[in-house]
Amino acid sequence: MRKTGEQAINTKNIKDGRRYHDTPVGVLCLNSSFPKPKGHVRNPETFDFPVICKVIDEVDIPTLLFNPTPELIRPFIEGAQQLEKDGVKAITGSCGFLARFQSQLAEAVNIPVFTSSIVQAFMVRLMHGAHARIGILTASAAALTLDHFVQCGTRIEDFVIRGMEGYPEFWETIIEGKRNYFDMVKLESEIIDSATTVATENNLDALILECTDLSAFSKPIQEAITIPVYDINSLVEYAAFSVCRKNYA
Repeated sequence: MRKTGEQAINTKNIKDGRRYHDTPVGVLCLNSSFPKPKGHVRNPETFDFPVICKVIDEVDIPTLLFNPTPELIRPFIEGAQQLEKDGVKAITGSCGFLARFQSQLAEAVNIPVFTSSIVQAFMVRLMHGAHARIGILTASAAALTLDHFVQCGTRIEDFVIRGMEGYPEFWETIIEGKRNYFDMVKLESEIIDSATTVATENNLDALILECTDLSAFSKPIQEAITIPVYDINSLVEYAAFSVCRKNYA
């Protein structure tokens, strides 16, 4: 006799025998203590589906951005493999600079890996055409290198890059970690200013937010610049839809 409803769900879960069930996405997270407002990939209220966060305690933001030694990938591979073992169906990262490890992490597991919003840059280019002007707003333009783009199958020279250097509320809290709180009004003002500057000065057709900490402000960014805005959340939604298809019957 075919089981339906809650009985069928429970039977499947017991048979599956993993830590997490019906979980589309796991997040490899850097060690940071500043707030993660709704809209951040690490905030549990951001998505309409469960997301599991695994913090890599050994790695903080300054280390990944400014001192990415080869051995730094080891804990991320171990974390990705654990998330897969625990039952998540796809893996992303809490920092766009994990793009540096995209190919190695994708090879280390048997589920989809999208370390950074830069992974979708190639698709954004295809959608907007060869002559479109596409910008990337990053936490640090100085730290974003050719290798991040090569790992994601695209070229840095195809995009207009702008960082958040020179904006104290963003830099002192998110990059330098001088305190574990920030002024949301000041932070939003800085982010909107940087996004508006790169969009207007370069007559952009689209903007990609590399930094996951910018995603909570994607709506006011779009309202200010009135062009398509892509970020890690748009990529997470896409991946989650792909690995957990809805029933149309």
